[in-house]
Amino acid sequence: MGRGGGSHGGGGHSGGRSFGGRSGGGFGGGRGPGRGPGGPGFGGPPPGGPHFGGSPFGPHFGGPRRRWGGPIFPGGGWGGPGRRGGFGCSAVILIIILLLFFSSFIPNSGSGRNTQEVAVSRTERTAVTGTETYGEWYLDELGFIDHDTDLTDGLKYFYSQTGIQPYVVLLDYDPSLWNNGKWNETAAEQYLAQVYDKTFSDNGHLIFAYFACENDSEDMDGTFYFYYGSAAYSIIDDEAETIFWSYFDMNYNDLDQSIAEFIGQTFRETADNIMHNSPSERNFSLMRIVTIFLMICVVVIFIGVLVLKRKNRKEDDL
Repeated sequence: MGRGGGSHGGGGHSGGRSFGGRSGGGFGGGRGPGRGPGGPGFGGPPPGGPHFGGSPFGPHFGGPRRRWGGPIFPGGGWGGPGRRGGFGCSAVILIIILLLFFSSFIPNSGSGRNTQEVAVSRTERTAVTGTETYGEWYLDELGFIDHDTDLTDGLKYFYSQTGIQPYVVLLDYDPSLWNNGKWNETAAEQYLAQVYDKTFSDNGHLIFAYFACENDSEDMDGTFYFYYGSAAYSIIDDEAETIFWSYFDMNYNDLDQSIAEFIGQTFRETADNIMHNSPSERNFSLMRIVTIFLMICVVVIFIGVLVLKRKNRKEDDL
């Protein structure tokens, strides 16, 4: 059920996802009924949203694996007994160029972050105005946040770009919100509605809550849940939620990031995407294609020049 009226002038919106633990990478939970016409609804992102442990967001950039042994030319490769001068330096330069070319297809394996594709927002959004800044940015009942600036810097950036102030709450296990080990979404949504009413005086805020399960740990086996005011829905629509959970998927499974870091990073990246503050993936892909094409042209011309020089020198030797 959504929040009704009150001092905030409209209903709230909510949506949640449950997880199988950061170390295990499992993702559980599903989507609820979704938003119905004329009112708020429940559930996570739209169908096709993230499911941890899989790859529903598109292809992973594993890239084709190729072997390259260098070009073979008639007459015995790059050198030979009848060759004058030598092309040793030229061969090294060509190898470097080709290595740079093929490296564009190889993913960066130095990070634990999944390199899955995140959709680029196609919706033009205008930042919410008039949101009254709340003094606190998070509540950590679990003691999971060590360096809070890793979290708050991302939340403040999201606020500066969208006009929506996030409030992250990490809540200790509450048996009233769980039924025999199963999370009670209705009770949790009602709980967050009360928190929102008591904490904020307008509709421009967003609560991002984590409900710890029994015997929880920093693996975070509980449930994450959104609850936000109706004014924020102009920014956090279905598309924006899907983008948020896509980034969350990647950052959640990157064990090189702390809990504070991966939540803060998710909000920062989401803000850039949905508010169009960074170059689109489409433009980046186009630039990459042009760059690769130019590199191929350079390689082909370079090889042609070397072959021609070698042929001319052989004719001179005759």
